[in-house]
Amino acid sequence: MSSIFGNVDDLYLFSKVVEMGSLQAAAKQLNLPLSTMSRRLTGLESRLNTRLLEKQGRELLPTETGLRVFNQLKSGLEIIESACAQISEDCDDVKGKIRLALPHNFYRNFVGDVVEAFLQQYPKVELDLVLSQEQRIPQTDRDLLMTFDISELDDMIARPLFQAKHGFYASPEYLAKVAKIEGLAALTAQSWVSVDHMVDLPIYEGTSLVEVITIKPKLVVNDIMAVIAAVDKGLGVASLPIRYITARDNLVQILPQYHRSARQAYLVYKQRRYQPKALSLFIDALMKGAAPLQKMTSES
Repeated sequence: MSSIFGNVDDLYLFSKVVEMGSLQAAAKQLNLPLSTMSRRLTGLESRLNTRLLEKQGRELLPTETGLRVFNQLKSGLEIIESACAQISEDCDDVKGKIRLALPHNFYRNFVGDVVEAFLQQYPKVELDLVLSQEQRIPQTDRDLLMTFDISELDDMIARPLFQAKHGFYASPEYLAKVAKIEGLAALTAQSWVSVDHMVDLPIYEGTSLVEVITIKPKLVVNDIMAVIAAVDKGLGVASLPIRYITARDNLVQILPQYHRSARQAYLVYKQRRYQPKALSLFIDALMKGAAPLQKMTSES
């Protein structure tokens, strides 16, 4: 195939079969006869001189080559699809499917309210939320990610959401069974509970970096609320977001003059020239929803 002329439609049909998982499901979504779908896909394979799909039991799955072609084409086809939709859609008609991966505590903290208000305002939008601490790098142009870690996301857009200021905390029961913690050396030597595997913590006094301590966590659990619960039970000390700690918690702040660097949260998505209106509006809603958190951080 020396040109895409005459092949874009068939490549789109192929991508839909892979996305939907079967020829029947793709044909139903596109409102095309099965025979037409099959004929056009066979013609595409003939022009490419390669097999793109193969039967495995009752399923029609991409071959190794087919999967590679799909991964190479899906972003471009989504851009074309979005551009066509943007041209033809009514300016007041906001619709489409958006995926957002985020930590559990982000949803509890502010995203849940944003989502509920957004869906009430735009009932034709479908949101697919994945509540997980695991990093889910956006794979398509409709994927969003909320994260503190953008170290491997250089080719993405990363918009700052808010900063989380931290303090060091332990339970009274834990503090009663260890020697008094009077300095950073004593703090470093404690049993630690951590939300990640970072062991080198820059320590600040006010805005001045005073030391980098190296801790040895006895427990790592990738959910901040689980970390708080573990510290509450007396398992050790932890660096915790100050705004999550309330008078009801069985926690005491240790060495309040010190803190680790504030953690910056980001909203991450792929760069694209044509952005669906639903996605643009949802991004704006999330940024506005995070604004009060950023204001609280700057005032504290």
